[in-house]
Amino acid sequence: MRVSSPRGWPYSASSSPEPLPKSAWLQDLRLMFPLREGSTPDGDEISAAKLLPWIGSHTLIGEEGPMGDLDSWLEANNSSPMEERRLFLTVGEMGNPYRLADIGIVGMPMIPVRIDGLCRTWIDTMDSREVQPGIHHVTLARTEGWWERTLLAIPDIEQMRKMTDWLNAGSPTNWRWSKLAEGSIHITPAENLQAPTQDMLVWDGDFERVEQSAPNPQGPALNLSEVTVPLFTRQGIYDHRGRIARCVHFPQRKFHNDLYRRGSSKPWNSVISTQ
Repeated sequence: MRVSSPRGWPYSASSSPEPLPKSAWLQDLRLMFPLREGSTPDGDEISAAKLLPWIGSHTLIGEEGPMGDLDSWLEANNSSPMEERRLFLTVGEMGNPYRLADIGIVGMPMIPVRIDGLCRTWIDTMDSREVQPGIHHVTLARTEGWWERTLLAIPDIEQMRKMTDWLNAGSPTNWRWSKLAEGSIHITPAENLQAPTQDMLVWDGDFERVEQSAPNPQGPALNLSEVTVPLFTRQGIYDHRGRIARCVHFPQRKFHNDLYRRGSSKPWNSVISTQ
């Protein structure tokens, strides 16, 4: 990633929320600043108390080169310090720099993570606030053996509320802050991870799973009780004849044109377990 404008990041209703950045960054309303991490933390697990200082030590890259560490930038820009921030898993629009700029989110670090046993999939309704027929948002569902990349935001509480308010669009019960009771989330700063292909999914008539062994994680796992996940709880996910329409296999427009309204829905709490 290079220093660029978040307004210049690719975004359209037909591709939403992709493309998502593959490396860590922070943005203000004018520029996106890449974050250069140090060595990946050791160990199999990492707590929020250790993760936040590690992220705070990342080097901010500006137009003229390194600008110092993230902690110093936050202090100089009157932003909440790392110790006052939360871990907030973003799987859709809230990971796109253009959308974050659109709703006025600035000074929020974003880092790549890996999810296992969980997949990004489409909700069963449309958001028609800005375009017709609208866009589909992304939530999570379980899939045994699955792995893919997504993004972890490090917001303060007001930024969490602002992102969730935008998703809810005036209906405060659409999206709920949750803690996952299944799957895993790993730090994966330098991992070039490719999700399973459709051919790797095994369907037994009731459930899908990936039987091929997953690549070994290249970073420690987060404590799920310390990660907030916004889940769509008004209804659920799109049900493609009993199967899940995963975002990596069905991008937004392909999903809308080829699958949407040809299936039904699965209740949100039947496809994911929360604490």
